[in-house]
Amino acid sequence: MSSDSSSSSITERACALVGSVIPSCMEGLRLVELGQQRQLKLHERLALFYNTPLCLHCNCKREKFDKERAKLREIDRQRRASDQ
Repeated sequence: MSSDSSSSSITERACALVGSVIPSCMEGLRLVELGQQRQLKLHERLALFYNTPLCLHCNCKREKFDKERAKLREIDRQRRASDQ
């Protein structure tokens, strides 16, 4: 195993750790888009709730996130109505 793959895996782990501690625009948008495609699992819903504030230092993707989140809520309502 080369040292490049081990260093990249350490880097990936570090980014995942930072991403789990600090709310992120990219993770929030990814989860909203995933939720529009399929129903989110419990841990994904919790991660979406956690990442809802997005980046605390900027509003770089706030408008797109709000628009996509509204679509997700409508899709969730339709899914719940069809389940009953």
